[in-house]
Amino acid sequence: MNRLPMEIFGFNGAATRLGRVTAQILQDRLELLALELREAKILFAQALILVCLGVAFCLLGLLLLILATVYGLPPEWRVYGLAATALVSLLAGAAAFRALNRILGQSPLAFDQSVAELKKDATCFLTKN
Repeated sequence: MNRLPMEIFGFNGAATRLGRVTAQILQDRLELLALELREAKILFAQALILVCLGVAFCLLGLLLLILATVYGLPPEWRVYGLAATALVSLLAGAAAFRALNRILGQSPLAFDQSVAELKKDATCFLTKN
């Protein structure tokens, strides 16, 4: 009769330890998730600021280049000058957006580390059973 309460207390202690370990793992994963979210927000803000600055300065430079080119040409060549500067500016804009796409494509996706850690946890718990 005395043995039954001791087994219950032993089971209760193991469940408590398992609960603490589970809570600690969950806390670690949530901290990692918060860190990755902060990094993703910073990357997004940096990209947005760089895009806005790039577009503004490209438009300003384009306007000044077109005005200087057209002003320097004889009147009969001004239409051709406008077409050439428009073509050059379109190519430069496409190159800038391609570079931005390459930069954003190289950065890891948000929450990759959290997903990898959760997968490792799942395989660890599944192999122990």
